[in-house]
Amino acid sequence: MGTWHDLNLDRPIAAPLERCAELFGVDLATLSEAAANVEPYLRADGTRIWSLMQLERLLRPEAYGRRRGGYLDRRRTPSSTSSQASARSG
Repeated sequence: MGTWHDLNLDRPIAAPLERCAELFGVDLATLSEAAANVEPYLRADGTRIWSLMQLERLLRPEAYGRRRGGYLDRRRTPSSTSSQASARSG
């Protein structure tokens, strides 16, 4: 898990809608429908940017589960190295 010390600079937290569509690999029309339910952030210059996490929750709801208390939980697929390590230890 990353911390604020080692930020992943490859993917922004929020971006203009066109850039979000490019990052998700979907067409702009599909993303525009999802973005209708998300409030954009406004930059000081008036540019509207959308949260990638909020859009991803709408586009890929199967990637998120629920924990006790209603908290969202990002489901992670086990990597091949962790499954090999658990097979060796068992």
